[in-house]
Amino acid sequence: MNVSSINVGLTGEDLISIYNDFVAIKEIKISNIDVKEDIRISGSFTKGLTINFEVKVKLNSMENGLINGELTGFKILNIGIPSFIRKTILKFALKSLSDVGINYDKGKVIIQYKYLLKDIPYVDFDIYSIYCAYGVFNVELRNAKFSLGGELKKEIELLNFEKEKVPEFNEEDISKTEDSYTKGREKIKDKLPNNAKKYSDYIFVLPDIAALIYRLLKDKRVSMKTKLVISAAVAYIAVPCDIIPDKVPFIGKIDDIAIGVFALNVIITDVPLNVVLENWQGKNDILIVLKNVIDYATNFTGAKNIDSIYRVMEEVLSV
Repeated sequence: MNVSSINVGLTGEDLISIYNDFVAIKEIKISNIDVKEDIRISGSFTKGLTINFEVKVKLNSMENGLINGELTGFKILNIGIPSFIRKTILKFALKSLSDVGINYDKGKVIIQYKYLLKDIPYVDFDIYSIYCAYGVFNVELRNAKFSLGGELKKEIELLNFEKEKVPEFNEEDISKTEDSYTKGREKIKDKLPNNAKKYSDYIFVLPDIAALIYRLLKDKRVSMKTKLVISAAVAYIAVPCDIIPDKVPFIGKIDDIAIGVFALNVIITDVPLNVVLENWQGKNDILIVLKNVIDYATNFTGAKNIDSIYRVMEEVLSV
């Protein structure tokens, strides 16, 4: 059955019911929704700790099948919890919302309602207009389709609103760094047997990695945080005895290979590609091969555990 136009009025209780039945995010519990000129939501987010919050959202317009709004108010109610922990949990909450189609960036809210409501059975519709008045969230639906027999199928893709990083350089314009290592490398390469010269880029992989690390530590375009991580990894490998005893759970069994793989993964992930290419002495395609090897090795060494710890600490320290 098709209906061309329907006007629907939703109270706060109606919105909570829709959330609990069709949207519910495991970590987020909604306790109250009050519809005024904006929509005021009270609830809690649990990720280890429980954070109570109040949010005010003003929904402004419909555009290209998306609900556009803005965050007009936000309060964290747990006064006793340190600020950096509250902000860290807020980041996790925003990630949970983006997974169901609610995106937030610098005060702006974009709701992919088709994806958000994809689990509502037997019905599909387009939202034409929205507004709040007299305690009711008013929605005008167009092209509503009902299928009590269950034949209605929804195939909705989640849109990605994260800005893609577009390389601001042409690989052919990359100017390779030249220093004493460059000259020494060329001299050794010239002395290689002719049948070995064609494999020289693979032969020099380990020295090239050492030179890359040395150059990046001097490069002003590399952040101090990344330099400290790389330096700590090199120091750990260089020290003959284990800094972390084997008895320490989870990370005690980390070996030097895992630390090395982790450091290389940080370089590939955190340092801009043009900076890496400029400081990489070998051919660029060798670096691509090396990246694939690092990705593979990360999953089969302790590097994955180290990287997980590092990313959590990075998230905490960035707030």
